[in-house]
Amino acid sequence: MDFIKKAGIVGGAVVGGIIGGTLSIVGHVTKIKFVDELGESIVDSTILTGSIAGQLASGAADIVAGGVQKEPDHIEQGKKDLRAGGGKIVGNYVNNAKLIINNSGDIVQGVRTRDIKKVLNGAKTLGKVAAIGAITVGAIKIEPDKNKVSQNESAPDQEQESI
Repeated sequence: MDFIKKAGIVGGAVVGGIIGGTLSIVGHVTKIKFVDELGESIVDSTILTGSIAGQLASGAADIVAGGVQKEPDHIEQGKKDLRAGGGKIVGNYVNNAKLIINNSGDIVQGVRTRDIKKVLNGAKTLGKVAAIGAITVGAIKIEPDKNKVSQNESAPDQEQESI
């Protein structure tokens, strides 16, 4: 049932394009980088949500169709899709937990060292997680902040790419 998977991705892209695309354009026009990045992350996250939903729906449909038509291949394909969709959900939640923990740590460290930039970067990322999570029901995809201050950075004006 590949058409169900594709429909999920397309549905996610449409919703993301409407909500996230609009925000991204507003952020770009007003030169508010946070709003632009939030819009881009919403687009990515809704596509991920659609992909997961499509894969789960496809798996369920394959299992039902295989059971009705007595075709074990359909049932096996359905099980594979359900496992893969479940794996994406678990992987996404683990990544989200790491993101929240790391940024919370950055906020605490920034408060301790009185580094307002580190506090603000951590708070912005947590704000994005909250906003995107509310829209996409937990399927969150955020690109790492390229301007994030790393612990190995010697000069405050140098930018290092996050790994």
